[in-house]
Amino acid sequence: MRGERLPGAFAAAEPATYGQYLGMLARLFSGDSFALLKDLLEHQHTAAEKLETATRIELISEKHGVLYSVARLLIHFGDDVRSFAVNCAFSEEQQAFLQVEAKLLSFLHAGFDLPYLPAPFISAGAAGIRVLIVEWFENHHEFHLSLNSSGVPCARLWKQGSEPQFLSESKTSQLYAQASKILTSYLDGRSFSQIYPWHHGAGDFIMNDSQDPVSVRLITVRGYRPLLAKKSDCRDKILGSLHFFVNLTIRMRIDRLDGTGDLAWAGSQCLPDVICGFAEAWETKRQNTNFLPAAGEIFSLFLNLSPDERLSFTEIAAADGRVEADEGDFLLARLPGHVVEVSGALENFEKLSKH
Repeated sequence: MRGERLPGAFAAAEPATYGQYLGMLARLFSGDSFALLKDLLEHQHTAAEKLETATRIELISEKHGVLYSVARLLIHFGDDVRSFAVNCAFSEEQQAFLQVEAKLLSFLHAGFDLPYLPAPFISAGAAGIRVLIVEWFENHHEFHLSLNSSGVPCARLWKQGSEPQFLSESKTSQLYAQASKILTSYLDGRSFSQIYPWHHGAGDFIMNDSQDPVSVRLITVRGYRPLLAKKSDCRDKILGSLHFFVNLTIRMRIDRLDGTGDLAWAGSQCLPDVICGFAEAWETKRQNTNFLPAAGEIFSLFLNLSPDERLSFTEIAAADGRVEADEGDFLLARLPGHVVEVSGALENFEKLSKH
């Protein structure tokens, strides 16, 4: 593999081959008597081991994307193995994104104290490369919509070393609820700053299906800002809250088939789970505030709009939350049906909440 070229995103950027890429990492980590790795072990929350007692150190190339490559660093202490994700950036633009992500991860960990984002440990650089070393979520894997034997897009988990497996209805339900809960949990209820952009097609969420309920994590934070136009929200926060919720229902449904194919749209059966995940996180958030409306008020506002008003509001939210240029026409064709399906799911949710 030493002379094999990296996939397309890095074909025009240095390093050009896996050997060059991993060699740069090895030189960075071994420099100054492995000072970076020694510092890394001291940043861990678990009891620190001395690097000198390590029995083996491994670097494994895991993934390549538009912004950076991801490697896995394993430091073995006999049967005790410490795993880390190493996000690697090469161009000036990629390195700038990585430095922003390092700051955002630290900011969100400090501000929310939640376990759903990787803990940042080390941000460092040398000639031609910058790395951000973060927590590795063990046994968590990427998932994407794939067409089943009936041609229906369904969630499928991509476990390394085995064929991707379609998730059961129960685990798919938990997946959408947990992902919606995570994004809602990190919303700033005052400014409506939120984690954005994110995309299922980029593999931003990962899950461990061996647990019950499943464990879902968000592995990247490219930005954190409000999507609302300045001063567009009223004093009691209701419109901003509705805007976030409506956009969440849209973004949760959009993916790319198998991660890299055509844009795909999840079935409406995910909407009750998106609603439940949002409502759970929202009510937890309200326990520490006195200015946010209840989840039920947000849902009632949407249902009290006329059908045309619901569609207009949803089109605005979709435009504000668009991540990729080719999503525009794809979403516009689906939003009328989406509004009807969200309305039905909200009506059912309110009925169940009253019993």
